[in-house]
Amino acid sequence: MPLVKGYPAGIILALPAFLVPALEIPLVLWARHAFLATNPHYRDDPPTISLAISDPAIGGIFAGVILVIAAMVMLAMPMILWCYLSAIGCLPVSRGRRRVKQALLAVFLIGQMTASAGMVLTTQYTFSNSHDLHMLGSYIFFPAQALALLAAALLCRMLHHQQNSHGIGAEAWPFRPGTHRFRFHFAFLMIFFAVCFGVLFVIKDWNLPLPGYAVQVLYTQSEVLVIACYVVFFGTYALDILHTVHRRGLYHPWEHAQPGRVRDERRVDVQM
Repeated sequence: MPLVKGYPAGIILALPAFLVPALEIPLVLWARHAFLATNPHYRDDPPTISLAISDPAIGGIFAGVILVIAAMVMLAMPMILWCYLSAIGCLPVSRGRRRVKQALLAVFLIGQMTASAGMVLTTQYTFSNSHDLHMLGSYIFFPAQALALLAAALLCRMLHHQQNSHGIGAEAWPFRPGTHRFRFHFAFLMIFFAVCFGVLFVIKDWNLPLPGYAVQVLYTQSEVLVIACYVVFFGTYALDILHTVHRRGLYHPWEHAQPGRVRDERRVDVQM
């Protein structure tokens, strides 16, 4: 018997993951718009999010909503971990190969928690009250989030491959068809955007053969794009949580393993 099953339960459990992009993307766009509305002279020098939230009237609201978003991440993570642990438990693989996937899951968890801490730090402290702490939070957030998504992408690739190679049906799998493949490709696209953002951060003040306005626009828009991609990636887990709770139900991660799961680890000889 599942602990929880049904569409209403799925909506409730999926809601935190859905709210992360649903709140953060409009928040980022609002902060830039509100700053430009009160500082029209910056229309020729587009502001970064850091500059926009340095206005206390904007930064206070922004920091408060970010705390809510960080709480939503914390609430969503147990269900995301449950989905991954359930999928790993369905696979007839050796103990060593299972531990590789569990290690990637641990990197994803630690990276996501670290990124959330950096996100809170960089919004609680702005240019107006502590430039150094704000920048420290930013330096924590972006690399940690990229690391978390890289680990998730590799884990998704492994799980997608092994679900197909072992013929595990959709009814026993805690992820929607296609979400592994989407997240794998989307994560590497995001990492490309993040690298471009990092390069622009370094070279934006150099003497480049491009108008300064064009460089600043590329830099500030890439910042918004990277943040939006990060939270959209996280939000896709809401689809999986809703799907699996509605269709399959919430079991202990090891309780609903495939009947063909190999229990004698020494006899398993399958490729990862």
